[in-house]
Amino acid sequence: MHVVMVGNFGLGYKGTMAARAIPIAHEIVRRGHMVTVIVPSDRDPVERHSRSAPDGPRIITVGPLPATLPGHLGAAARIVHAVLRARPDVLYAFKPKGYAGLALWLFWTLRRRGLTRAVLALDTDDWEGAGGWLDKEPSPWWQRRLIAWQEQWCLSHADIVTAASRELASRVRAVRQAAEGVVYAPNAVSPASPGWRRGDGAPIRTALGLAERPIVLVYTRFVEFQPVRLLTVFEMVLQSRPEVCLLVVGAGLHGEERVFARLARERGLAGAVRQVGWVKTGELPGFFAAADIALYPLDDTLLNRAKCPMKLVDLLAAGVPVVADAVGQAQEYITDGRTGLLVPPGDSIAMARRALALLENPSWRHEISAAARSSMRERWTWERLAPAIIRALEGAVGARS
Repeated sequence: MHVVMVGNFGLGYKGTMAARAIPIAHEIVRRGHMVTVIVPSDRDPVERHSRSAPDGPRIITVGPLPATLPGHLGAAARIVHAVLRARPDVLYAFKPKGYAGLALWLFWTLRRRGLTRAVLALDTDDWEGAGGWLDKEPSPWWQRRLIAWQEQWCLSHADIVTAASRELASRVRAVRQAAEGVVYAPNAVSPASPGWRRGDGAPIRTALGLAERPIVLVYTRFVEFQPVRLLTVFEMVLQSRPEVCLLVVGAGLHGEERVFARLARERGLAGAVRQVGWVKTGELPGFFAAADIALYPLDDTLLNRAKCPMKLVDLLAAGVPVVADAVGQAQEYITDGRTGLLVPPGDSIAMARRALALLENPSWRHEISAAARSSMRERWTWERLAPAIIRALEGAVGARS
């Protein structure tokens, strides 16, 4: 079968395609099928090309990423045209909105008219509507209504839906009013994941002037929690361990990292905080290796219950001992006390206490690090999880044949 994947973002922007679609595509190819991945270009404004490797998917980029409504319509037309030319047996849309959602709708329309027999598959890794990403990304009223409609339509009309979390799978079944065609497919690691590769933390520590200080890492987009809560937790840690440094890797979508920096200065904590912003994917293993522990706050919201945080996956795969709120998929990946530590949602005191317990017990940290790394490589790999997706696609194609 020929599977054509369509995404809303380029491979270097956000993480859905690079961390989710591409590893799934490689597993489909490994099992003897053909995969074409079509995405907007996020690099050179004039870039429009395709590339492929004998052992991987063909990747077609359609550029550039537009900034205006006419530009979006033009990009949508070019992407849909590329999909039509590929003549897929399976159209696999990643995200129930945007270009991917439009392609799904078009092929559904063509199929009703007998112009294609393609299986319509959809991947969802976030709740996009009210209570989810719509509450995080300000947009015009018409765009909000369009996204909410697209999500509901796509979830109910796709033949196969792959859902990245238990919460999403449950919600998809409720929208479809059936369990048939819904595949639970959480995020996983592959040898290409930054969490898979061992890094050297010494150069990072030296460059930041933290050679001997304990480091608490936070790897985030500031989507899952309010900046003030992280500072509250860290402040309690400092009361017992004033030599600890908080290392923040990442930045917010709307300047939350600047709010965090201002609050740290106001609380007199700036000297104990290092913010490095986004770093290149190839540099992440070094930052993971530099950390003694990591915090992963997750407010108990629909957004967090539905999402499947790839950053948490990478931290655990890298063997960083993590203290996280027991929300959503964190409870799937972390076995409390063995592969990480879980605390009641929103309990800042519990998070600070468990972080201190790890900092004060190096042997326990070592045990959790080894168990987390082993668990991710044994249970949470695309080689292990992708076959369920492939079987569903093969079955749907066979049924339509």
